Amino acid sequence: MTTRLSRRQTLAFFAGAAAPGLASLSGFGNSAAAEPVLPPARISMVENMPVPPPPFHFETAKGEKRTLADYRGHGLVVNFWATWCPPCRLELPTLAALAGAVKSDGILVLPISMDRGGAKTVDAYFAEHLVSNLPVLVDPSMSALKAFNLNGIPATMLVHPKGDVVAHLDGAADWDTKGTIAKLGKMIGNQAGTGASNT
Repeated sequence: MTTRLSRRQTLAFFAGAAAPGLASLSGFGNSAAAEPVLPPARISMVENMPVPPPPFHFETAKGEKRTLADYRGHGLVVNFWATWCPPCRLELPTLAALAGAVKSDGILVLPISMDRGGAKTVDAYFAEHLVSNLPVLVDPSMSALKAFNLNGIPATMLVHPKGDVVAHLDGAADWDTKGTIAKLGKMIGNQAGTGASNT
């Protein structure tokens, strides 16, 4: 199924192919002299009233279809990214570090790639950059972009173990800070209410 995007969404999403640094989406400057410093995620995230996530699906590296409901019982950090997106690439190592730091609290990090090349593209990127603790998840049809009404990536949703989206963050951030890890534990970890399941 092909996902239809608005003209504004299409322009914003593909800006990365023509605008180094994705300045319009991330707020970063285009200066090559200094690499941007990412703000801590804890101060960039916006909390909202718990709402069910919109329906969309994605795939595992083996081509198995998944929805967020398949991870119910776990707190989720759901990140939408692509290998061609500079701020996404800058943010990804902090998400990889976060995955190890929050695992014991029942929180899973799910980076869902929008790459049209699918799992092969993500596999190659992970191998090149030695990313070994994040799952390969893909949405080449970009169904999430339309479902969440996203105007660009990276974008991240925080999902409570009960299944509701409780916060979001537009743009890139540093997820590997003590303050962020503590905040996530309180918002979507075992401390947040329901314990994590093993399913």
